[in-house]
Amino acid sequence: MILRFKLQLLLSIVFISFTGYSQNKEEVLEQGKLLYKSEKASWHGTDLLMERFKAKTKVVGGYFSYTENNRNINVFYNRDTVPQVILSFSFDDTYLPGAVKIDSVARDLSSYEKSLYIIRKKAMEELQTNEVFEFYNGTNFNPVPIIYKGKKMVYFFTGPQSSNVVIFGNDYLITFNEDDTVQSVKKLHSSIIPLNYSNDPNQISSLHSHNDESGDIITATDICTLMLYSPYTNWENHYVLSTKYVSVWDCIKNELRVIDRSTWEKAMKPNNE
Repeated sequence: MILRFKLQLLLSIVFISFTGYSQNKEEVLEQGKLLYKSEKASWHGTDLLMERFKAKTKVVGGYFSYTENNRNINVFYNRDTVPQVILSFSFDDTYLPGAVKIDSVARDLSSYEKSLYIIRKKAMEELQTNEVFEFYNGTNFNPVPIIYKGKKMVYFFTGPQSSNVVIFGNDYLITFNEDDTVQSVKKLHSSIIPLNYSNDPNQISSLHSHNDESGDIITATDICTLMLYSPYTNWENHYVLSTKYVSVWDCIKNELRVIDRSTWEKAMKPNNE
């Protein structure tokens, strides 16, 4: 109880806004929330596909999601050499079934969709050939293409095949040049970090650590993962510890605070109780 009070007090008075990474922090937040909207749309769209359009699964070649005009759109395309969209779902930010708009008429991909399709396809080719990717039993890779401020990129998440586990790590970022050739492939965490959760009401927080290669603060993939999975847990906060800072993600408000690591450690010492 004392520790929890100290954490709440510390978070209420200590914020960091160093210019050295304030821009990076905002970009991480924006990309994390963009990834969340894409993944959330894909989750719900896949459920609707299986529930209402199962016959179409025989011809589905893949899917991706994106946000446009305040709608979160999930599209499924066929396996043709020049693919067409054969099913699309459009959600508002509530993702409630009653608010979904469905279009099951085949159509050509828009220019924006073509861009996402191309980088997703090239990312999947990279997954098969680049030795930086590590594969683990009981998991699967999930590519998420996005275009952020004109920059084309594909994030790879590692998802669990079992319930009651959240996976951080074993995630990757592929960036692309203007001509859609691969610019870089980066491993975001040095390892895979599975965290189990339960209905235990005392399990109110979780944490994982970053080494120097993973960066000073929480990643966009971390934020997306927390926004997707924390509603199924009792977590109130998730902590990401790096050498310099502690990133604190509020799982209730979906807000980020960053604290100097030395300040954190000083506040957590027993003699400060």
